[in-house]
Amino acid sequence: MTWIAWLTAAVVLVICEIATSSIFFCMCLAIGSVFAAGAAYFFNSNWIEIIVFIIVSILSLYFVRPFFKRIIKKSKTVESNVDFLIGAEAVVTGKIAPLNPGFAKVLGEVWRAESSVEILEGETVKIKSINGTTLAVEK
Repeated sequence: MTWIAWLTAAVVLVICEIATSSIFFCMCLAIGSVFAAGAAYFFNSNWIEIIVFIIVSILSLYFVRPFFKRIIKKSKTVESNVDFLIGAEAVVTGKIAPLNPGFAKVLGEVWRAESSVEILEGETVKIKSINGTTLAVEK
């Protein structure tokens, strides 16, 4: 392959990395492609290019990828704005039965609510969790 082909492969792999966010796998192959392009520029042997590509790719997978994974640690789960409602109290505005969700009002907003026990209108409940737009509540 020519050195231009190796650089083109490197650019494609960088684009692949950006598009897929594969935690620097494609980037390590792109690094190998850049070094293979250098080998292709100075040597006229396909075997040398391929060997350089393989060795540099493996080394970058072994050294570079763990380094970047440490730098870009996966962040903790970011709570959404409604997660602060968990543990809060709500007032039931529509009867809640185990297989028939009702409604509960919390902070002036009416939410769909479900429970494993029957809860009558007007009772105060505690919010256990939130699944989409539905509150899971308990007495």
